[in-house]
Amino acid sequence: MSPMLRRQLPFVALLVGLLVFGAVGPQSMVNVGIYALIYGIAAIGLSLLMGLAGQVSLGHAAFIAVGAYTQAILVGKADWNPLAAAPVAVVASMIIALLVGLPLLRLRGHFLALATLGLGIIVGVFVTEQDFTGGTSGIYGLPYLSFGGREYDTPQEYFLLLVPFVVVGLWLANNLVYSRTGRALSAVNDSEVAAECLGVDTFTLRLRVFVLSAGYAGLAGVFYTHWLTIVNPSVAHFELSVKILLMVVLGGLGTVWGALIGAVGVQLLDDGLRELIPVLIPGAKGEIQLIGYGVVLVLVIILMPGGLAQLWGMLRRAFVDRRHPIERGEHEHAMSTQEQREVLDEALGLLSRADHQPPGTPILTVTGLTKRYGGVVALDDLGLEIRAGEIMALIGPNGAGKTTAFNMITGVMAPTEGSVVLHGHEVAGKRPHIAAALGATRTFQNLQTFKSTTVIGNVKVARHLRSHAGIVRGMLLLDRAEEREIDRASQAAVDAMGLSRLADRPIADLAFGKQRQSEVARALALEPSVLLLDEPMAGLSGPERDSLSWLLRQVKASGVTVLLVEHDVAAVMALADRVAVLDDGKLIALGTPAEVTSDPAVIAAYLGEEDSGGEASASPAASGAPTAPAATASSTGEETAR
Repeated sequence: MSPMLRRQLPFVALLVGLLVFGAVGPQSMVNVGIYALIYGIAAIGLSLLMGLAGQVSLGHAAFIAVGAYTQAILVGKADWNPLAAAPVAVVASMIIALLVGLPLLRLRGHFLALATLGLGIIVGVFVTEQDFTGGTSGIYGLPYLSFGGREYDTPQEYFLLLVPFVVVGLWLANNLVYSRTGRALSAVNDSEVAAECLGVDTFTLRLRVFVLSAGYAGLAGVFYTHWLTIVNPSVAHFELSVKILLMVVLGGLGTVWGALIGAVGVQLLDDGLRELIPVLIPGAKGEIQLIGYGVVLVLVIILMPGGLAQLWGMLRRAFVDRRHPIERGEHEHAMSTQEQREVLDEALGLLSRADHQPPGTPILTVTGLTKRYGGVVALDDLGLEIRAGEIMALIGPNGAGKTTAFNMITGVMAPTEGSVVLHGHEVAGKRPHIAAALGATRTFQNLQTFKSTTVIGNVKVARHLRSHAGIVRGMLLLDRAEEREIDRASQAAVDAMGLSRLADRPIADLAFGKQRQSEVARALALEPSVLLLDEPMAGLSGPERDSLSWLLRQVKASGVTVLLVEHDVAAVMALADRVAVLDDGKLIALGTPAEVTSDPAVIAAYLGEEDSGGEASASPAASGAPTAPAATASSTGEETAR
């Protein structure tokens, strides 16, 4: 059975199980089930927003209210057919989300959570104060849903009506998780800066998912309206937002399935609290019930932060490990140089694109690049011209400003002054996805991997710019051909780095050096024209360094330009065509490796002093100072690789 077909079986089982429960279950439990399914629809949308986009909303009930009130006004006051009004109500929720999301989603963390809380309060006050919404009484006397000559006015009938909408909504959301959009959002949640450097427009993606989650909430509002046949301001209350938030957290942020399971659990908890609290606290009101939700939410976060999905994952891993024990060291074997070369041809085919500039053409021009922090100058008036098809190295002592320069070139950091022109386009001060779209990507001095996925999952994110399927195509599984191409290209990049045997391992489980190699594979998979590597050899073993050096030469031969920051000066001198040396934020030397190694200013920068004759008082080999590249370990590795 194919993996795709196997992924559909749980939805078939869910559909059958819910239909059977709705048909034969006791009416009291079916009643609970109706509310669980209605709120579960909203929770599925919120789980996409929180689990994928990493955005917390404390006012999600506002979108349920917009959908419910729009439906009630169109049906109860304008005499629309409920089936015609329902899509309008859903779209109304999405439009409100778009309008408020444009400013709100520029906020982060608790600022966004507080802003969405304010949105819920605003909607609640608005519907309470307006005559056309019925004020505090709301809109009542609404009809039950009816079509096909049948009125759905009993618990069993309404439950059975809800089931296909819930199952299809869950199926669509699950497809989105495994799509191009889902991978990108999960990557943003793990490391926003790394995702943007791979071409992911994080703000646009978050806004789209925010609007989509509001659409789910609006649909929940439609069903809410026709089950209760009344809509009043309570539908916008903070209590309902907390309830839906609890559903998502209880079920587990890592899965949309958890939203539905959490909805059932919270609805059962809701009924239990209604009966228990008056017994414990005579005369207690609804606010006490809200405290009960809060206690459960805190306990879940402390004791089981991954929710029920975490518990299920632990049980599943224990079962799988018992049946299929992994032999220690089985997956840690690195590919030999010969094996690596056998799979490299396909990977280099990714890089040999027709749009590479002729060798020697200036493609990246840095002019007057400066970064100040108050009175401290981290980088001072840097000027560089990087040419197509060369390896340029940027070296210097710790704190010289190398990574600061990288950050400004790629858009991670805005410069105080200066210009960065990539392929004729100004990118200084713009977001990293702009530079990535123009063909420049990077690795990081401090690892920026996507911890929630595997090695191959990390690399697939880099194919974001080379694919085009959006939310709708991903949800409807219309992206299968594109996904197969993503799989092929990503596997080629993994193979090129000798990580084939580790492709399906969680990247967080790997040693530092293997994670570093995975980051390089990810950068290669983007098919860059300019590859910026920030200390790519840090943490690698000797053979791994030799393999990476050999690979970078092949990358250069394919037409890709490489800008390299590296503390292994011997490896740099063996690899680079030109070397730029920074010291204390200033460019002190620029030339070939031979020219740089004999420059007194460079030697002084590494040794920290000069004698009266202008030469260093110790040999250049001391303290890691630059030396001639003739007999380095990396050059030896190159000869071996030949």
